[in-house]
Amino acid sequence: MKRLALAVMLAPALLGAQSYTYPSFQLPVLVEREYNFAAADGGRAGTTLLFQWREATTSLWQLGLDAGLADPDGGGSTRFVIGGHAARQLARATVDFPFDAALTGGVGFSGVNGHNVVRIPVGASVGHRFSFNDGMSVTPFVHPRLSFDKCNDCKAGGSDWKLDIAVDVGASVQLTEQVALRLATMAGGSDFLGSGNGIGFSVAWTPKGLRK
Repeated sequence: MKRLALAVMLAPALLGAQSYTYPSFQLPVLVEREYNFAAADGGRAGTTLLFQWREATTSLWQLGLDAGLADPDGGGSTRFVIGGHAARQLARATVDFPFDAALTGGVGFSGVNGHNVVRIPVGASVGHRFSFNDGMSVTPFVHPRLSFDKCNDCKAGGSDWKLDIAVDVGASVQLTEQVALRLATMAGGSDFLGSGNGIGFSVAWTPKGLRK
């Protein structure tokens, strides 16, 4: 528990990303390699089509990339979103501490017609995997995070900074060694991009031979 508390205090020192208003789909356990294809709806932020790549660099660290397109509600122009992120395995479930936990962080960018927003989110994904005899498993998780957001033209005469909060609650269903389905809801987001409640669905694929 002391290790967990210390790592949470150090979370802002980690690099990491969520580029727009959508669930992160970040599980509390790192993966060796993963390609995640997602669709999300985030209130005024509209619909986002997203591709995510994640890959472990060591047993404790994972890097990744987000890239996609977002169609805001209200007739706004389509936004391009991109970001890089990192996660560090903090804890694995044991009898004494029945949760997996990973610290997360990122740097993300979205823009259209000169309206650009940079996001720097940091947080932690916490959950537990329930395994079944047929090889399937279900992992409920929660992923709260703080995001330092900068908009280049949201304030007269210059850019503006805001501190935003987002919380994901979701679950991942591992169907086979290579395929998992994920559903996540999100509360919060960025005031610059249309904060509010959202929901997302994804299909994650792990190349054969890489599943732990």
